[in-house]
Amino acid sequence: MRLEAVHVQNFRSCYDTTIALSDHLTLLVGENDAGKSNLIDAIRVSVPHVSGRTTRWFETDRDLSYDAHGNAPIVIKRTYSELTDSEDAFYTPALVDPHRKLVHTTEYLTDPALARRHRLHHSVGEHCVADPEPENRDRIAHVYLQPLRDAATALDSAGGNRLADVFRVIASQTEIAEFEHKANVSLEELAADETARKVVRRVQTHLTAVTQPVRHRIVDVQHRQQRLASLARSLRLHMAAEGLTPTDLLGSGLGYANLLFIATVVLELERASDCDLLLLLVEEPEAHLHPQLQSVLLSYLEDQARQSATRQSPVGERAGRIQVIATTHSPYLASSLSVRDIVVVRSRPRESTDTAVENPPHEAADDNEADDPVVPEAVTRAETVAVALSTIGLTDAQRRKVDRYLDATRASLLFARQVVLVEGIAEALLLRTLAEKIVYPASADSDTNAGRVNRRLREQFRAISVVPIGGVDFMPYLKLLFHDHIALADRVVVITDGDGGAGENRRHDLTEVFQRHVDSGHLSILVGGTTLEAELFALPDNEAVLRQAFETQHPRSLEKWDVLMPQGQGTVAERATAFSGALKAGSLDLGKGDFAQVIAELIVAAPGNGQFQVPPYLEEAIRTAVIEPLLDTDPEVDGATG
Repeated sequence: MRLEAVHVQNFRSCYDTTIALSDHLTLLVGENDAGKSNLIDAIRVSVPHVSGRTTRWFETDRDLSYDAHGNAPIVIKRTYSELTDSEDAFYTPALVDPHRKLVHTTEYLTDPALARRHRLHHSVGEHCVADPEPENRDRIAHVYLQPLRDAATALDSAGGNRLADVFRVIASQTEIAEFEHKANVSLEELAADETARKVVRRVQTHLTAVTQPVRHRIVDVQHRQQRLASLARSLRLHMAAEGLTPTDLLGSGLGYANLLFIATVVLELERASDCDLLLLLVEEPEAHLHPQLQSVLLSYLEDQARQSATRQSPVGERAGRIQVIATTHSPYLASSLSVRDIVVVRSRPRESTDTAVENPPHEAADDNEADDPVVPEAVTRAETVAVALSTIGLTDAQRRKVDRYLDATRASLLFARQVVLVEGIAEALLLRTLAEKIVYPASADSDTNAGRVNRRLREQFRAISVVPIGGVDFMPYLKLLFHDHIALADRVVVITDGDGGAGENRRHDLTEVFQRHVDSGHLSILVGGTTLEAELFALPDNEAVLRQAFETQHPRSLEKWDVLMPQGQGTVAERATAFSGALKAGSLDLGKGDFAQVIAELIVAAPGNGQFQVPPYLEEAIRTAVIEPLLDTDPEVDGATG
C-alpha cells in the first residue's frame, strides 16, 4: 500500500488543494509561505502518530481557511493504492469503490454550536460512507520530523524525551525494566554511601537541636524510584569525529547535531512493522547541512522507503511499508531527485467574497421599509496550489533532459517567481550586468517616484533567476513551468537568437503550445536578429568596449577585429551580418563565456560605461521580466506643492 494522493479543503491556505505523491519519496518544493507546512500538517491531523500519542489536532480558529464561512467543514481525503492481496482482503469492508483503492476522509465540522466530541468524522470511499471498521485506521500511521533550528539544544535538554523515545524504540519492555532496576539499585547504594550518611548526620544534629524540646524529628536520605523518562534526563548524547573522544553536542557543530537528531527520529521507522504503511513527514531536512550531506540524507531516506516496498511480509502480518514526504527550500535537494518525485507548491491570489464583513444596513425611511441587503466585501486571499511534475506531460527523453539540467544547475528554476530562460552562458553572464548598470543604473536613483521605481526594479532584477539551458530546446522547461491553467512562475521570459529565421520559428511553436500563458502575460518570447555577440556589435557605441574585450582575449590578433568593418561605419543590420559571418567563418575565435565575462567587467569598471547600449530585444526582455512596482501618489513624496 502507498499514499497516492491527498486532497485538502478549507484547511488554512489549502482551500481546494490536491497533491499526487510518488511511490517512495515525494519532495514538496516552493518558496516561503507557499503552503508546504500546511499540507504536512493536514496529513498529521488526519493520520495517527505511530506512537499512539496525539501530536496535532484541529483548531477551528487556526486551521479553517480565512473566508470559508457558513460553518464549512475542513476535509482531508487520502487515497491509498497498490494494496497487496492481504491488504485488499483485510480492508474489503472499506473498499467500497470500483477502483478498489482505499479512500479515507477525515472531516472536521466547524459549527461552534456542536460539542467538540461531535465535530470529528471519519468515512471511506469517494462518496464518504460510514467507516465500518474505524479501528483499522491505526494500521496507517506517521512519524514527524520537525524543522530543525537547534538540534543540539533539543537533544541536550533536561527534558530527556527524545532520548527516552529512542530507548523505547530500540529496547524491549523487559530490557527497559532491567535498565530501570539497575539504575534504582545504584541510586539506593548512593543513598547509603558514607558521604550521604555524613550529610544526614550533620543535618540531623541541627534538626535535633530545634525539634527535640517539642516533638523530635528524624531525617534521612532515600533514593526516589526512577522510571525511564526521568533517567533519560540525566543522560546526554555525546559525539565527535571518528578518532576523537565524543564530547558535548554543543561542541559538535549544528549540522552533525541535526543529523544525530534526524537519526533518533528515523529510528522510529523501525516501528513500521506495526503498520501497513508508515509515513515519514520531514520538514526542511537541509537545515545546517552542507549540500553533500543534504543529498546523502535524502538518498538514505529514499533507500529506506524503496527497501520497505520490496520486503515480503507473511500472510496476515502488516506490510511495514515506508513512504517519505519532505519539504525543502534547497535547490540541492531538489536537484538530487527526478522531476517524477517533485511537487511544486506555490501561492496564488484567490479572490472571493468575505461574508463575515458586513456593511451597515441602510437607515430605513419608515418602519415598513426593509434594510438594504448586505453586500459581501470582495477580498483577496493567498491559496495554495500544487503541481506534481510527474503529471506535466514530458516524454521520457524530455524528462531525462530536464533531470540532467536540474542536476547541473541545482534546480533554482523550481523556486523562482520570475525566470529568464536563455540559450547559453554568455547571455546569463551579461544580462544581470546590463540590467543593473545600463537599463536600471544607480545613477538614475533619486528621491522622486521615478528614481525610487528605478531602484526597486534594479533590486527586483537581482532576485530573478537567469537560467541558461545550454541550447535552443525551451519546450521541456516551459512544460515544467506551465501546467494547464497553473503557472509556477509569475513571469517567464525566453530569449533566443534569430539564427536566420529559426528563432522566429521557435517563437511560433512555443506560442502555439503556451498561448494561454502568453495571452495572460505570464510568458514572453523575445527573438534577436542574429546572435548575442553580433547584436552587441551592431550598435556602434559598443564597438570600443567589444574591441577591448577581444584584445584582452587575443592581444596579438587585433587585425582580425579591425578588418570586420571600419570603425563606426555600416548600418545596424550590416554590422550584425558582418560579425555573425566572421563567427561562422571562424575568423574570430571567441570563447563566448570568457568574452561575456570581460565585457561585463568593462561595463562595470570603465568610465563612461553608460554609453554602452543594450540591444532592443534584450532591453525589452529585461523590462518584461520585472513586475512594475506601484507608484507613490502622494504629491509631497515628489516634493510637489499640489
